[in-house]
Amino acid sequence: MREVARRGWAVGGDAWEWRRRLLAWEEESITECSSLLCNIVLQDHVIDRWRWVMDPTNGYCVKGVYQYLTLSDTSLERGFFDVAWLKQVPLKVSIFVWRLLRSRLPTKDNLIRRRAFHQDDILCIGGCGCSETVSHLLFRCDIFDSVWYGVYQWLQVSFISPDSVCEHLFQFGHMAGLP
Repeated sequence: MREVARRGWAVGGDAWEWRRRLLAWEEESITECSSLLCNIVLQDHVIDRWRWVMDPTNGYCVKGVYQYLTLSDTSLERGFFDVAWLKQVPLKVSIFVWRLLRSRLPTKDNLIRRRAFHQDDILCIGGCGCSETVSHLLFRCDIFDSVWYGVYQWLQVSFISPDSVCEHLFQFGHMAGLP
């Protein structure tokens, strides 16, 4: 770790240079990357080699990645990310859904975690007295829950209010005819 800090690669070090000011979520990603790299020890007389974790013997290949993506148990989660980038969906909606799935929306809990808000300012903007999170705003807050109720009534659909973003996308996706 001393070597990383000496060379300026620690968080906030001189080796990091950006052409523009980073957004809060980008700074968070840099911090995550730095924390992953802080335990790596470089040795002068040892040959470095990339290793593909999915197939450490043969290494990386497109076929292996394709098999992993099509045969793995993550197909449901991956399916949500695929839905976010459908051509029929407006770009601003796709970006919103992508940020929603990656927990990158500016809710108070995210802003506090990124040190953009003070710790005392966590309460929901709806005035219900609960902590403001994505799940709370979209599915649990009495104030904003009435919006979903109105949408479902307008669509003439009976529903059970979901508890999570994934359940909501699954429910709405099926109603919209998505696989």
